[in-house]
Amino acid sequence: MPRALAVLALALVVVAQGARATAGGAVTLRYFGHAFFLVTSGEGVRVAMDPFTDIGYPMPEVEADVVTISHEAPDHNNVRLIKGRPEILRGLEPGGRGFTLVQHARKDTRIAALPGYHDKVQGKERGLNSIFLVEASGVRIAHLGDLGDMPPEETIQALGRIDVLLVPVGGVHSLDAADATRVMERLRPTVAIPIHYRTAATARTGLADERPFLEGKPRVRRVGHTVRLDRGSLPAETEIWVMDYR
Repeated sequence: MPRALAVLALALVVVAQGARATAGGAVTLRYFGHAFFLVTSGEGVRVAMDPFTDIGYPMPEVEADVVTISHEAPDHNNVRLIKGRPEILRGLEPGGRGFTLVQHARKDTRIAALPGYHDKVQGKERGLNSIFLVEASGVRIAHLGDLGDMPPEETIQALGRIDVLLVPVGGVHSLDAADATRVMERLRPTVAIPIHYRTAATARTGLADERPFLEGKPRVRRVGHTVRLDRGSLPAETEIWVMDYR
């Protein structure tokens, strides 16, 4: 796929730039449910990731400088929810025909989008899915969107070190617990945070909850809706942090 290779070539440049970025203050990660997060860098850059429409969760008031959209689905692409005048970074071309070239830098924050797939047959069933890598104040956060299979090897190499992995675990439209475990073990993040699973807010969906993913795993913590991150205080071994949207 020449277009995907072009995306990867440019993304590798962005990742390399991010690796040279100087670590700043602590990063704040706020979870709103499903796959919707707000990353705030040490220098105050605010990145909203995959904002949802009304799918059952409270609709928050969020202002951001940048919005990332992994793919064009209503539970991931509600840019109108975000206040201010943010720059919109879409991982896919209009109609989902291909991957876009994303190279963004603002103060202490670097953002790149990398190719992935929404299913196990390279997008033939559910289409493409982009993986966003945000490096904020030296902390590298990978949002897998609606990933449905192991990322391509080129994407894995481009991702490099991952401090925080936002990984779907609920199945149906993305990774289930077993596949999410395999992806986590391959990517080897310092912290893995499950996303895209059934909660009290989305009890009528066909998604599984987070428990099958957590079963049998050591070092699981429940940490609330907001965490502060800096590289110096991240755990030495991979931990799973379960965040609450409330």
